[in-house]
Amino acid sequence: MMLTTVQSVRRSATRRAAFTLLEVLVVVAILVILAGVASISIFRYMEDAKVGRAKSDMRVIEQAYKKFYTENGEWPMQIDAIVPFLEQGQQGTLDPWQQRYTVEMVEYANEGDGQLIQRPIVRCQPPGNKPMIQWPDK
Repeated sequence: MMLTTVQSVRRSATRRAAFTLLEVLVVVAILVILAGVASISIFRYMEDAKVGRAKSDMRVIEQAYKKFYTENGEWPMQIDAIVPFLEQGQQGTLDPWQQRYTVEMVEYANEGDGQLIQRPIVRCQPPGNKPMIQWPDK
């Protein structure tokens, strides 16, 4: 009787020593769900970072336009004219989505005397249905 009890305890212990296939599949499914949720958050964060980089690049391009105007007395006709003023060179004219920034000269009335002043407006269009990004924001 004692021998039978010891053998049955050993058999049940060896059966429960390993995970079943169902337990392993449940754990894998939970890990896949967690990875999916994390990747969505990471991709959203990366897209927000690209928008931030684009705005920073646009400020640099605007400053390069103003520097070109200060040195030459006229606004550049194309964005390629400001490449020498950009730290990144030709690469500085590309947005984070590898498209060229566009620059438009806009006239607006000066607040002090109402005189018309030209100012560069830098824009880029992210891919998809996302709204256009512009600097300055006004």
